Amino acid sequence: MHISRMQIRNFRNFKSIDVPLAKNTVLIGENRAGKSNFIHALRLVLDTSLPDRSRSLKISDFWDGIEDPFAQGGSSIEIDVDFVGFEANPATHALLADFRVADDHTVARISYRFRPDCEGEPSSEADFDYIIFGGGDETRSVPSKTRRRLVLDVLHALRDAESDLENWRKSPLRPLVEDAFSRVPDSDLVSVSSAIEGAGEALLELTEITTLEATLRGKLLAIGGPRNDIDAKFGILSTDPSRLANILKLFIDGGSRDIGDASLGSANLALLTLQLAEYEWKRAQNEQDFTIIAIEEPEAHLHPQLQRKVFSNLFQESLETPQSLIVTTHSPNIASVTPFNQIVLLRTHEDKGTVAHSLAKLALAEHERDDLQGYLTTTRAEVFFSSGIIFVEGPSEEALLPAFSATLGHDLDALGITVCSVDGVDFEPYLKLATMLGIPFSVITDWDPVAGGKALGWARAKKLLLTNRKFGGKVDATPEQVTRLDAEESFLRGSAKNHCIYLNTTTLEIELSQDPYLASALLSILSEQTSFGQTLKNRIAKYQANHSEIVPEKLMLMIGYVGKGRLSRELAKRIVGIQPPEYIKHAIENVVAKV
Repeated sequence: MHISRMQIRNFRNFKSIDVPLAKNTVLIGENRAGKSNFIHALRLVLDTSLPDRSRSLKISDFWDGIEDPFAQGGSSIEIDVDFVGFEANPATHALLADFRVADDHTVARISYRFRPDCEGEPSSEADFDYIIFGGGDETRSVPSKTRRRLVLDVLHALRDAESDLENWRKSPLRPLVEDAFSRVPDSDLVSVSSAIEGAGEALLELTEITTLEATLRGKLLAIGGPRNDIDAKFGILSTDPSRLANILKLFIDGGSRDIGDASLGSANLALLTLQLAEYEWKRAQNEQDFTIIAIEEPEAHLHPQLQRKVFSNLFQESLETPQSLIVTTHSPNIASVTPFNQIVLLRTHEDKGTVAHSLAKLALAEHERDDLQGYLTTTRAEVFFSSGIIFVEGPSEEALLPAFSATLGHDLDALGITVCSVDGVDFEPYLKLATMLGIPFSVITDWDPVAGGKALGWARAKKLLLTNRKFGGKVDATPEQVTRLDAEESFLRGSAKNHCIYLNTTTLEIELSQDPYLASALLSILSEQTSFGQTLKNRIAKYQANHSEIVPEKLMLMIGYVGKGRLSRELAKRIVGIQPPEYIKHAIENVVAKV
């Protein structure tokens, strides 16, 4: 079972979002995008620890785009949470079967509404009230038992893990220890209690201890006088067999240090682990049927490697486990180990409030998924935090794009634009990802002409623009348009540009050599190569004297000797101030204009 969908309307950042969700969810977004508000919306529906006064919202909780929540009978805040897979378990089926929606019996819905509850026009917050109901029908109230057994627990970003672990009443260790002690035979507890009591008495009879006790008692008596004497004595914790569980504590470093001495990260890892164990124990004790754990910004407490280790384990999806995670994060390290279908990106739009882009329904072939996951793991998922993306074929373009952008007056880092190398020409999964996430993008790719045949870039561009039409929600190309894409190069190039796909006429390096300023910079690097023999040196000198003498195939051969990546990194230092080729310029300007 899991939450398959959330709908939020008119609440804080959210004008209206409808988000498909996977078993686990990772919420990504910049500050003030609404990640915490998303969690709070879920709490309004499910969290039994939330008091009634917190569920009765304020007028300030309405979306800012609603100028007057009192007008025309009053506005309402609406939150719907859909569950699927509940029928597989008798316990969850019993809880949710009565709240199935009319048009799909496999979906159960629990809803929250904050709306006017008065006759006539509302005039103040007192005229609004909330209601929680199921199945899309306000007459079907949700009993508290249902929400007690579908447990939502929130670990806030500013939590104090050390205090929670030290406080026996609040510690998640308490029920686990007490359960273990409940299975210990009484005779064993009595025997241990007697041993502890004997050791305690021996401790209190030590001369040094009795001397200290007498000294302190004398000082207290002298200061307070006989009437205020508190009759203080040293003692040890209770050895009552029934209370032995209370004196058991968790230590670290092989028992040499108290948990209170742990680092912040270690304490938070211990707290998370113990709480997961506590939820599992409660389900085994039939106190819960399903647990939703919301963790806000865990990167505040865990170093990068530990983030990846912990969450790569937790995010392994098991539909049989009666537990889901919802994590909010700014961490590329956590995002990099998150399966794609668990990502939800929140982006702020000026007139729409926060918009949610979910990858829960992103359709990828296995090889596409592997390619993307490999890229995200290597780059620590930078694209998820980008305001725009420029997709390129390899390290050459990746090295040159920032320098060309600087020439055009744009700082890509300052704008939040990422240059993403796909290490080849398989742009399709990356394009799907950017489209599903609503991130503006450009694709820069070579035409790759073939002697006596169609350029390789032709079919590539056609495939990409058709994919963009499909995933971008546009109408499919007509048969006539497809025929023209196959037959007319000018129509293909124009259509590709309309879909943010930018083509040259040859390859990157040849394109650079056709510009006199770029060619000079390129040839100067080649001329400095000490490993070249006299034949190559003479050829470079000839090309420098007359750029029209450049033979593309021989130029590419020399570049191959140096290495495209190495040459491009050096070239990037020398081209600042030199205008890029037109297709690169248009690709950069397209993304910049949208961010």
